[in-house]
Amino acid sequence: MKSNYQVIVVGGGHAGIEAAWAAANILGTSKSVALVTLDAEKIGVMSCNPAIGGLAKGQLVREIDAMGGMMGMVADATGIQFKLLNTSKGAAVHGPRCQSDKHAYARVAQQFIASRPEIEVVEGSVEAILTDGEHSDLVATGVRIGLKDGGELELHAPSVILTTGTFMHGIMHRGQDTTEGGRVGEAATNKISDALRSLGFELGRLKTGTPPRLDIHSIDWDALPVQDGDETPMPFSELTRDGWEIGGLQCDQFPLIEQVSCRQTATGPGSHDAIRANLDRAPIFTGQIGSAGPRYCPSIEDKVVRFAERDQHGVYLEPESHESDWVYCNGISTSLPDDVQDTIVHSMPGCEHAKILQYGYAVEYDMVRPHQVYVTGQSRLVEGFYLAGQINGTSGYEEAAAQGLVAGINAAMRARGGGEFSVDRSQAYIGVLMDDLVTKTPREPYRMFTSRAEYRLMLRSDNAPDRLTPIAMELGLLDHHELGSLRKERFAVRRTAIEFGRSLMDSTMDGSKTIADRIHESDYSIEHLKRAIQSKMEAEFGVVHPEVYQTLHAQKRYEPYIERQKIEIRRHNEIEHKPIPEWIDYELMDSLRNEARAALSKYRPSTFGQASRLEGVTPADLTLLSVLVKRARLSRREAEAANAE
Repeated sequence: MKSNYQVIVVGGGHAGIEAAWAAANILGTSKSVALVTLDAEKIGVMSCNPAIGGLAKGQLVREIDAMGGMMGMVADATGIQFKLLNTSKGAAVHGPRCQSDKHAYARVAQQFIASRPEIEVVEGSVEAILTDGEHSDLVATGVRIGLKDGGELELHAPSVILTTGTFMHGIMHRGQDTTEGGRVGEAATNKISDALRSLGFELGRLKTGTPPRLDIHSIDWDALPVQDGDETPMPFSELTRDGWEIGGLQCDQFPLIEQVSCRQTATGPGSHDAIRANLDRAPIFTGQIGSAGPRYCPSIEDKVVRFAERDQHGVYLEPESHESDWVYCNGISTSLPDDVQDTIVHSMPGCEHAKILQYGYAVEYDMVRPHQVYVTGQSRLVEGFYLAGQINGTSGYEEAAAQGLVAGINAAMRARGGGEFSVDRSQAYIGVLMDDLVTKTPREPYRMFTSRAEYRLMLRSDNAPDRLTPIAMELGLLDHHELGSLRKERFAVRRTAIEFGRSLMDSTMDGSKTIADRIHESDYSIEHLKRAIQSKMEAEFGVVHPEVYQTLHAQKRYEPYIERQKIEIRRHNEIEHKPIPEWIDYELMDSLRNEARAALSKYRPSTFGQASRLEGVTPADLTLLSVLVKRARLSRREAEAANAE
């Protein structure tokens, strides 16, 4: 095993594998990326809900795919139910989602990683981050890992990415019982927290949870309401419709594997009474868990307390895999004792005799407060050291993978000689995510929502390739792999088809109006558009995929609003990208309000745009800050000139 790499990625979860994949795409050199994980067989494991995408999260997956990432393809190859959410509303908030076969997902993710000669998997536990320099001039040089046989090994690289998930000082809670670990059956990593503190990082503590899993054969499955997927499912990856192949895996049809139905049930008054009667045994209420959990995905005990007027809460029963009998109970995440979980489950219709295969539990873990990170994923305290995933306070596979993509790109660019990559809030949900993390330290696990994106009319799931694939091409993300070449070819066809479709919409009459005019009518659907131009489109391009018609329809329907948003973006760009020097000392700016000075000192925004989104900073503060920064720059230039003399 070699000891010198260009990029070291720590952690084999969704952030880690996406970071390693992106770095490999940039570098294209054999064994240039080390992927360090406790257990290679756990790479890509779906720890909680075996699903990918959803509201806003689906946009993230589409964006990752548009940048040459792997999550969309893995999801397409292993999805057992696909559904486009929010279709009763406009295209801007549609969210593609799939229920995944969790065993197949991990296996395929491992095939993807194994197919890349650029990536070498190293089993071990990271015990220290190696650095050169002192205090404010620290530079990452590698990691020291503990091996399974008890030995130690040092790996060296100019870029290190840490993606520890829920494993840093992870503690699992179930009733009054606590166990060290990041998930069932897997040990916590305890030394890395101390290593980060020794480097000066401020750590926090967060909580997440998971529901019980049931045996499908013990459920009265056929008696429950059916929840089917879409009759014509939409894939995440632009490559899937026409097929792709990697590492012996061939995705030559879609869906690739047998689809399943889910079922719906609900909790009831009896289980709610049992929960209320046992709150003194619930870790989140007894003080046993002191950290915050996800507000938008609360435990069932939290729901019963917060929504006392509700006499039931919906629960979706989702098969986890074709390879097991396990069913995921979506909606009753809990850390209550086993006997209370028995009562909750057996009170649900269809589950009166259900066998619990694994009880729910909560996980409490260390995270790094992300105001210590740049939008590139690089830490502010150690040059060449990147953080991605739940370590930055996020929740969800998709948010983790998006951060991994950003960190992997930037770590590889640094190792290759320089340059930085970031996207604006107006370009991608990925940009919204990264900006939110560095300007708003999470008090609870951060989850992406469409409401967080002020330019969501432009950031639709259907147009992710149009927004981001040209950027991927410019960065070289598609240059060193056969899938990259395939993506370039498919994107060129898509772009030409959309241009041709737009010209048809302007020139083709539908009744007394052109299609371009008719499309603004509320009842003029995608199907109307397709019927009007399909024959001409297919005469030119052969098969034209549904996603092309979705983009043509949405782009034209939203056109007046999109133009308005573009004007707004141009107006804000001056302040958005106006830089604030790193060396500015806010504590010396006595004329700023104390609240603004404290926020600026803590978050140290890189631009005035970031500063404008800090809690505690008003428009008046920004105006004054602009003046003070100008003065500081002038004073610095005068001092440098005097020293030069």
